[in-house]
Amino acid sequence: MDNPVDTRMADEEIDDEGALDKEELKSVKEIIQSLTKTSKTVQIYLPNNQIHQKFISELFDRLSQHLSTFGMLRLRIKQFELLWAGQPVYENANRLESLAFKLFIDGLRELSFHPGIEKEEVILFLEVIGNRGGEETKDDDVVTLLWERHLVHIKYLVVDDLQGDFQAEECKEMQTVAPSPDRLKEVFIQEAAPVSPRMVLSAPKGVEIPSLHIFRLTEEEIRKIKGEVQEEEDLDVVAELEGILFDILRIERDPVLFAEILGIIDQIFEGLLIKGDFRHAQTILEFFEEMRDPSKGLSPVLIEQIEKAKIEAVSSKKVMTLEGMLDECEPERLEAFYSFLLLFDPQAVPPLVELLGTLNKMKPRRVLCEALIKIGAGQVDFLISKLEDDRWYLVRNLIYILGKIGDRRVLKSFPRLIHHKDAKIRKELLHVLETIEDPKTTDLLLKMVADPELSNRLFAVRALAKRKARPALEPLIGMLSSKEFEVKELQEKKEIFDAVARIGGDEVVPRVQRFLKTGWSLFKNAHVEEMGLCAASALQRIGTPPAVEALREGSVSKSKVIRDACIKSLGLLGDGKR
Repeated sequence: MDNPVDTRMADEEIDDEGALDKEELKSVKEIIQSLTKTSKTVQIYLPNNQIHQKFISELFDRLSQHLSTFGMLRLRIKQFELLWAGQPVYENANRLESLAFKLFIDGLRELSFHPGIEKEEVILFLEVIGNRGGEETKDDDVVTLLWERHLVHIKYLVVDDLQGDFQAEECKEMQTVAPSPDRLKEVFIQEAAPVSPRMVLSAPKGVEIPSLHIFRLTEEEIRKIKGEVQEEEDLDVVAELEGILFDILRIERDPVLFAEILGIIDQIFEGLLIKGDFRHAQTILEFFEEMRDPSKGLSPVLIEQIEKAKIEAVSSKKVMTLEGMLDECEPERLEAFYSFLLLFDPQAVPPLVELLGTLNKMKPRRVLCEALIKIGAGQVDFLISKLEDDRWYLVRNLIYILGKIGDRRVLKSFPRLIHHKDAKIRKELLHVLETIEDPKTTDLLLKMVADPELSNRLFAVRALAKRKARPALEPLIGMLSSKEFEVKELQEKKEIFDAVARIGGDEVVPRVQRFLKTGWSLFKNAHVEEMGLCAASALQRIGTPPAVEALREGSVSKSKVIRDACIKSLGLLGDGKR
């Protein structure tokens, strides 16, 4: 980011007239701030745009007022800084963004603005530093572009590092103005550094300077330079545009212009969503968060604009533009989508739920569900209200989300779902009930032991057994003697017997043992034998001395099936005695 520097004047830093004028220093800093802001603005607006014209007018007026009051403005150019009278008034170490670096790398070492400057000269100068001259000039350096513009009231000092030559140039007819030898010597000495005796620089005629040398680049330095060149070639244009707009808003305080810039950002944001460019869209939401920070010192009016911009960014209209794209989204982009969603505020939950109801593919639905778990805690009532939706897949996903959020309010809406016509919804409900530790969930699980789907009934019984739900013990024991129990599949019978054993322990041994006893019958009773098998398994589960004794008694049963089952259970318990 470009930073006009606010640094105290060092005691030894004085200009030609004596001590620095603090008012003049303040004016210079304001001009540099306006210059950097305007240079970014004109890169994104056409010349007939109101903002384009306003920023240029402000810069011209401020510069003209300074030149009229204080006279010529001269800036020293260092690699990442602009200096006025020895004081840094600008610094930016980002090679891709720094105005100082752009001027420095093209050989400029001083830049001066003179009284009488015209607005057209300011506009042309902004074009040069932004290099908006067109396709034919995009590869030209700053010096060439300044020379072509013939700017009368802007002068500059150029150095050719390889030859050691200096030229003070006026942007009119490329005429060389002979600077004083002392001035050239001062600049030359400060820019050069003696490192190697291999190559000695020459100085302009009449200027005596120490022996100076240039660097001989190492392979590592060459590699780094190539890397930086490649980095500039691969410049992220969208990120650069975002950076320009963000920098403008960081310093702009006019509500009208502030709102207009936010409008442009909103259009960019919508385009990024349509393309599925969540990485750059996330940057915009992060910027909104940055600007909402009280430390930014925005007025209530501007803060309100930021808040409205963020709400608009996650509006239903914007969110629904993602519908078709997400169903075709590759995994890498879905990861970026998840990170992007985590920046949404709770007010974005309703449109995100609507989007969830339109997606066809499982992977984007899952990503959206996981994000809603993170941001949906503030919208639980809304999520509960959507459980009445006719789309079973949406209701199932909402049950999953609410279960992960874990808010107990959701239990009030679950009783009506245990009889939902769709088995998938009832299954998802069971998964959620299993994870919520609350007495009400035991009642709901017990009711779902009668679910029409076998898999759901088994899940409910296992969940009750796992939590050793005492309120469920008597209802489960009561089921063992019911007529309906006789027609249940063997697997379900075993699960219910097992649940009784896990919940009741020693307490239920006598009540389970009775199923090992059979009366004499001429015909084989399959139902009785299945009950005996399940009882032997349940007693093995209990495994206490009373349970072992009950198995011993069962091992002499008249039923071979029950007898063998008891002997097997005793063997597994390590007790082979009869």
